[in-house]
Amino acid sequence: MIRIDRVGVTTVQDAGRPGFAHLGVPRSGAADRASFALANRLAGNSASAAVLETSGGLAITALRDITVVLTGADAESLVGDRPLARCNTTPLVNGEVIRINRLRSGNWAYLAISGGISGIDRDDTNQANSTALLGSLSHDMLSGFIPVPLQSGSLLQIAEPISVPSSLDVVVDPVLARRLHLSEGPHRELFPTESLQHFVRANWIVSPMSNRVGIRLTHSPQSASHDPPPASSLTGVSLGELASIPLVRGAVQVTPSGEIVVMLADHPTTGGYPVIGVIGADDVDALAQQQPDTAVAFAWAT
Repeated sequence: MIRIDRVGVTTVQDAGRPGFAHLGVPRSGAADRASFALANRLAGNSASAAVLETSGGLAITALRDITVVLTGADAESLVGDRPLARCNTTPLVNGEVIRINRLRSGNWAYLAISGGISGIDRDDTNQANSTALLGSLSHDMLSGFIPVPLQSGSLLQIAEPISVPSSLDVVVDPVLARRLHLSEGPHRELFPTESLQHFVRANWIVSPMSNRVGIRLTHSPQSASHDPPPASSLTGVSLGELASIPLVRGAVQVTPSGEIVVMLADHPTTGGYPVIGVIGADDVDALAQQQPDTAVAFAWAT
């Protein structure tokens, strides 16, 4: 069992709840799936075990001997007064405290506990409430699903690990690719040729308005002098005539203002803005870790 002493910007995330888009429920799950998967593998957990996803401000106390692994963003993290190394198994004894204060780079760090989070205690009954919502413990900010609510004093139950935890000899940093490879989207042919060309010539800037629903990209003033491709430049159809279509993680939507929104973990299941393309899973992980004001660019995949 662990106790949450300070929540900060932290949620419980697992592999999500796929298969319910037809009910309007997104998959959710970890924002950076690669870092999430690495944390669970090193902790000896199943690939879908629930972990803590944090942007900092987290403090927990071990209430029994446990083993933890930290991956993802480079964080100022401590066990007591000593640094907590990333990509290493770190044993904690009853009463030891972990603090993840701030992130030096990236947006999301993942703290896996060997065994995985299985639920939260019901008040003082010492019984775990492990009831998942549609098969997942993930906190979904869009749908408002919070199977494991976190607050100061929350007591999280930990399951038994399925294998022996292990460490890496080197730290694996999240990939922070600046060039995102774009496959053709369902509305690409609606954009004029000059808009498509400018789309991949331009530099785009990660907006501070980004979150787990989507990464918002604004047009860099240092880009080519042409305007970005607004939805109003669609060929043969107006924005009001465009039917809402299903969305997937990585779908790249162009808003009427010309800004870009790339769908992330808690994305909606449908949307009415044109989808110019879709970026692959690895590039979505890379984009999820890009901090605000970072410049990125697109390239059409071959």
